[in-house]
Amino acid sequence: MLDGSGSAAVRADIGIRGDTIAAIGDLSASSAGTRLNAARRVVAPGFIDLLGNSQAAVLIDPNLEGKIRQGVTTEVTGEGRSPGPVSEAMAEEMERTKPEGWPEVSWRTLGEFGDVVMRKGTALNFAFYVGATNPREMVMGHEERAATPEELERMVAIVRQARTEGAVGVASALIYPPGRFATTEELIALARAGGSYWTHMRSEASAIDAAIDEAVRIAREASVPLNIFHLKVGGAGNWGRMPAIVRRIEAAQASGVDIASCVYPYTATSTALTSIVPAWALEGGYAAFVARLGDPSARGRIRESLSAGRLSGSGPTTIVVRGIPSETMKRYERMRLDQIAAAMNMSAADAALRLFEESRSSPIGIYFSLDEDDMRHALAQPWVAVCSDSGAVVGKMRESGAHPRAYGTFAKILGQYVREEKLISLEEAVRKMTSLAASRAGLDDRGLLKEGMKADVVVFDPAAVAAPSTYEDPHHFAVGVDHVIVNGIPVLRDGEMTGELPGRILGRE
Repeated sequence: MLDGSGSAAVRADIGIRGDTIAAIGDLSASSAGTRLNAARRVVAPGFIDLLGNSQAAVLIDPNLEGKIRQGVTTEVTGEGRSPGPVSEAMAEEMERTKPEGWPEVSWRTLGEFGDVVMRKGTALNFAFYVGATNPREMVMGHEERAATPEELERMVAIVRQARTEGAVGVASALIYPPGRFATTEELIALARAGGSYWTHMRSEASAIDAAIDEAVRIAREASVPLNIFHLKVGGAGNWGRMPAIVRRIEAAQASGVDIASCVYPYTATSTALTSIVPAWALEGGYAAFVARLGDPSARGRIRESLSAGRLSGSGPTTIVVRGIPSETMKRYERMRLDQIAAAMNMSAADAALRLFEESRSSPIGIYFSLDEDDMRHALAQPWVAVCSDSGAVVGKMRESGAHPRAYGTFAKILGQYVREEKLISLEEAVRKMTSLAASRAGLDDRGLLKEGMKADVVVFDPAAVAAPSTYEDPHHFAVGVDHVIVNGIPVLRDGEMTGELPGRILGRE
């Protein structure tokens, strides 16, 4: 048994009563209604995904099998934009672009979204950040300007309300509009109201030093802990910078700022293809962006920006396009952008514009831009936890491409970086996935195997756990996990899903 604290393994039985760990030790003489055999296996606290993004998937298939089979029992989600609170206009846009199988967008608050999840059920627990984008869009729409004092006061009130409904912190995503229109001062006010600050920083490439400095300033002036989502540095020209980035963060820690981070163990990122588009072109939202493409002058400016930016040189060869929400463009699913351009007989920039104007929302790009050694250096830091930055892939999503992190994040760390490469110890890996993550998200009753803690438990074979998903062939579940227990109820037993849905919305119990 690994208790999640980082301590050495011990041999012990675990007794569960209801949803709680009731006893740990030699329980061979005790009676039990159900026994699970964990001989020659590791028993650990259920893994906590600090950025899971399954808020869409859970309303389509609440079993979330891809997460459960990795050993994930709790997911925290809401990077930049959370599922609530939303305005009427935001709800209408969600209704227009919702994935197949989603119910009517009937909720308006974060608490109401949690109620919808619980009525349908969920195999794992959820906790939510309140996205910093939500109050900005609710109050200001997609305008690229600073908030007035009155607008900021309304935004702060929205964050405070979400916090009363269970939000574990406020989260920004500063490369996506309209969130990237926020000023530092705005983010300080929202972070102070949210109690902790989580951020996808303004830059994870050449301007990363300034982005870290801004995040540190926000945390310091708001007097809240800082958590940096998916720590990385992108672009071949920036490879090798992670040791210096770590030193910069540690200097801020030494100055008194409470800072931690999380990583996923892959060298490709994945996000909206519109992330390559200049900010001004996206003001007003996706529909307004597509409308601008009908203006020859605006289209020319956007094309020029793409050609001089991310799509210059070999850039198109490093982007795989997936999740294209257009029947006419589906034939380009999982192709590199240079291949799409060749098939369309046009430049990569023009091919991207065609994809945008034929799609009801942004396609997704997989960007091969990270360095393995940088990722390994970040993963090895004691203040770095684990996140997948991906939702479970369910329903018709499985007909499209996917990033393998959706299926394999936790299993890949245990199989490759612990067992095979010995980058970190098994005890340390489990600590990162459990107690460290729980402490950052304020989940006081989870993350440790200890009497009185909630009974979220994973049982896995350390010799067999692995992540077979690849970029080319992503739709494969992790292997090597035998049992997963959520709130005292097995959701995976002897390698088979049970169909039970014992998950809860945390933070509001």
